[in-house]
Amino acid sequence: MDQVKRTLILLVPLVFFQTWLHCVALNPTRPCPSKQCKCLPDSKLVNCTGRAMTYIPVLPSYTRVAVFTKTTFPNITAEFLSNLTSLNIRYLSFVDTLTEMLDSNAFVNLTNMTALEISRNYKLSPAMISPMLLLTPRLQSVRLTSNNWQIIPEDMFKGSHSSSIHTVSLSNNAIESINGTYFSSMLNLQTLYLPNNKLSNLNLSGMESTSISYINLNNNNFRRIPSFCGPDGHPTGKYKTLYLQQNDLRDLKASSFQCLQFLRNLYLDRTFIEVLRRNTFVNLVKLQKLSLTHIGNHLSRVEGFAFNSTSLKYLYFLNNGYKFERFPWYYGTMFSSLPNLMLLDLTGNVLPSETDSLRKLFTSLNKLQKLVLQNTALKALPPNVFQHLPNLRSLILIGNYINGWNDDPEVFGNVTSLRSLYLDGNNIKLVNKTSFAEKFLNSLDKFCITNNPFSCTCDLKWFVDWIKSAKNTTIVNYPRRYICRFPPEMNNVLLMDYNPTTEMCLNVNYPLIRNICIAVFVPSTFILIAISVIYKFRFWLNYWLHILGIKRLGYTRTRDDAVYEYDAFVIYSNDNRDFIFGDMVPELEEKGGCRLCIHERDFEVGQYIMDNITRKFEHSKNIILVLSCGFLTSEWCKFELTLTLSKTSQEGPGVLTVILLEELDTARLPSSVRAILDTVSYTKWSVDKVGQNKVWAKVLTALNVHVNHEIDN
Repeated sequence: MDQVKRTLILLVPLVFFQTWLHCVALNPTRPCPSKQCKCLPDSKLVNCTGRAMTYIPVLPSYTRVAVFTKTTFPNITAEFLSNLTSLNIRYLSFVDTLTEMLDSNAFVNLTNMTALEISRNYKLSPAMISPMLLLTPRLQSVRLTSNNWQIIPEDMFKGSHSSSIHTVSLSNNAIESINGTYFSSMLNLQTLYLPNNKLSNLNLSGMESTSISYINLNNNNFRRIPSFCGPDGHPTGKYKTLYLQQNDLRDLKASSFQCLQFLRNLYLDRTFIEVLRRNTFVNLVKLQKLSLTHIGNHLSRVEGFAFNSTSLKYLYFLNNGYKFERFPWYYGTMFSSLPNLMLLDLTGNVLPSETDSLRKLFTSLNKLQKLVLQNTALKALPPNVFQHLPNLRSLILIGNYINGWNDDPEVFGNVTSLRSLYLDGNNIKLVNKTSFAEKFLNSLDKFCITNNPFSCTCDLKWFVDWIKSAKNTTIVNYPRRYICRFPPEMNNVLLMDYNPTTEMCLNVNYPLIRNICIAVFVPSTFILIAISVIYKFRFWLNYWLHILGIKRLGYTRTRDDAVYEYDAFVIYSNDNRDFIFGDMVPELEEKGGCRLCIHERDFEVGQYIMDNITRKFEHSKNIILVLSCGFLTSEWCKFELTLTLSKTSQEGPGVLTVILLEELDTARLPSSVRAILDTVSYTKWSVDKVGQNKVWAKVLTALNVHVNHEIDN
């Protein structure tokens, strides 16, 4: 009996211990293995980071995605990965792991792995990839990025006929040449990423045997559209999506797109296209989406029927600064050959100001559902401008100069399909029942008219009452961004807090108002005429006053021997902010040691813009003027230009440095700008690096000359 007890005493702990081990092995809530790992159970992801990590720890059993970043894994073998074999790993990533050797059978035991990433391992030879892929047949996606490979072996993907790989990424390397035959054995290949390399020529012959439909060639060295035809003139693949952004493309022709008859999506953003010719995209018979954004620095002409396409549904022509009025004879044919277009985005261009021209642009777009005219310098909306758009559902007019439409009900009255209207950031002061028919407003799902300078008088009562009674319409960002600006006593009052009553608005002394209007209007008219004449000839008037020794009021120095806070105040349009922060700041501040005043960065928060400009002008020794098309349409730039003329008339043109960022139409220049270009030497911006260095050298010389001149005196 005692023997049995002793046996039980020994067996029970043993059985308990084995049971505990079994439970731990099956427990999906096993904690993260170390402080260097971050575990996300909901995402089934474990991310381990740190050079001190030299082995792969035991990970929680729920792990499906394992990412190792900046670790020390010089040799990756099957034994090295043994702690992963009991897991159902689907995605495995090695990023900057100092890997030099990759064993061919490293992943053979990870039978459920479908995606593999090996990136930023600069000592890893691309020759090690091919044998590994042959022994990992269940892979579907392979990312081999940022490894600084200049060439890849021709046989990297050979022998992959039975492979499941449908996506290959070789982005962010330094590959100069590649051939379609490299991928010819990958029958299931659908997506190929090759952006951010140094490709200039591409021969895609051999891709015919693949299932390729998507190819990304962004940010390479292509100067023309690469050929997608084989030696026999037939397509090398059924390409549906093509990215060619940020390439040095300058010329497009209809023949540029041969063998792309299956293409649906084409992206040509940030290229150097100079002219869009008639029927450029006519060979793309299935094209549905076309994106041409940020090409404005070089685009000089868009011809009629340039977008000719019976299949195109989405056209993005954004931020090009293109002035449609340069070629008015193309208005009627610019978009007329797009019978199936559903979305047109013209953000960041300059639309014609003539009412008839604006109507002609949008004629025949019968299926258009969304029209985006954001920041297009629109000042008015002509009657019936949208009546030829019977299916228009969304209209975005944000950031223009619209102050109304003369209460003409025909502007929106005939647009019965519209459901979303955005008018925020304009100059609309009053909205009444003749601005919008109440039936029209009630038919909208979304209505946005934020950031307008509302005049909170009795004329706005109808609109205030409608907002409060609107039931089916969402007033976007109401009430916090609907603010009164006039009269002065109502400035910064929320529209929600303006509650005029009917009695208040009826109790008006009309004879008194009439007499006040007469008393104010007559002298004001003469004053405005005088101001207009003085303003038009202000530069020359100021110049002769300076000659006669008459000091002009306005700009004054803080003191003659002032130690200035800034070497130069930079005047520029917001359209050119990329140039300011991407080129000027690194060159003049970081390399040249100058201190620049840039309004986006250096203006004091909470101060009026005008006060900021005046104060910063007084504390800046010089002025740098960045002239561009966008500059000419900016009201704040015009105000800063006025102060510039004052400063140069007192101190001479030496305080002013002008950079001509793009060619301007001299016939349309304001007199003030023309006078500056006639009296001050300017330097033209260059597209090549040598020319750019000369520009910065001239600017730095100009600033130093002025500084030395003041010290000597």
